[in-house]
Amino acid sequence: MVSKEKTGFVCDKQRLIYVTYSQEDFEELWGGDLNAYKDFLLARQREFQRWQEDHFGAWILLVPFDKEDYSRWLKENPLRNNYRDKHASWALWVAQKPEQLKKIRDRHPLQNYILKDESLQAFLFGWFLPVIINNSTGMRLLKRTIPQDVLCEIRQELISQSMQPFPEFRRISALRCSGATILLGDRLVYPDAIDQSGKQIEESLITSWKNTSPLYLNMDELLGTNPLPINPHWRYPKVAVVCLPVAVLGCAFDCETITVQLSRTECSDLPMEIWRNYFHPYGIELYPGKGADFAVAGYTKHIHNEIERDLPSENELHKFRQPPHREYIWRIK
Repeated sequence: MVSKEKTGFVCDKQRLIYVTYSQEDFEELWGGDLNAYKDFLLARQREFQRWQEDHFGAWILLVPFDKEDYSRWLKENPLRNNYRDKHASWALWVAQKPEQLKKIRDRHPLQNYILKDESLQAFLFGWFLPVIINNSTGMRLLKRTIPQDVLCEIRQELISQSMQPFPEFRRISALRCSGATILLGDRLVYPDAIDQSGKQIEESLITSWKNTSPLYLNMDELLGTNPLPINPHWRYPKVAVVCLPVAVLGCAFDCETITVQLSRTECSDLPMEIWRNYFHPYGIELYPGKGADFAVAGYTKHIHNEIERDLPSENELHKFRQPPHREYIWRIK
């Protein structure tokens, strides 16, 4: 027996066939109010995306559920009642009869979808912060948990400077919401940690985050590994590209808007002074002119490579940081 969210999907190697259901179909087949129907539609849209990923390149064919035609198909062969997914088998049979499919589509011209203003989504971004670390002590301090008051200040500045008016997040159900929220990781990580943990963190937020949850991400719980391993053989001063995890949770429309806004930010729009004040006691400096790059999980490598191409090599940094030779000082006196 297939669950209602997963019923009515089949692929015949060339076509991905997807049965659609009206609200009346849903109430008659499974029962439930309008909110339950909306959750059902959204769950099916996500199931459809999974089928698309598994059958990439297949032709998409929508078959509206038709009670009359389906009942007639069952009566023609009682053995069909034993099929695991009867709706999918019926849809495959209809798909092989173009004239019959056209008649069904003419009887059911409207398709039902959840709009992006209610579809709950989550994205994890890496906020790239190239820094100059002067010694190993600074590197060890960089691994520390960022205090909550610093995170709150950074979050507030990020929203007020770049994302006004910011829509308040409200969860409607397990799969639907309105508005959006931003959550910052409580530790800095290397860019590859964003890619490796992105899907896990996004799924965790969708299933568990509520309005009463903390406005930060506990990276120890989410990663379970050391986010900033240190190589004892590193030379200092050293330029390191680290990331602050930034999660965006909300309806699809607002998540897309925030993504666009993050992509347009300049250093002047971002709370860089808060970062400078935070790093200064550790003997760490923000690399001049950098810190306005964001990348969604799965795409950090490209941005990371671009940033590193613009940064000096370790040899160049050491040469730049060397104090002037005494002979040179005598000469200019």
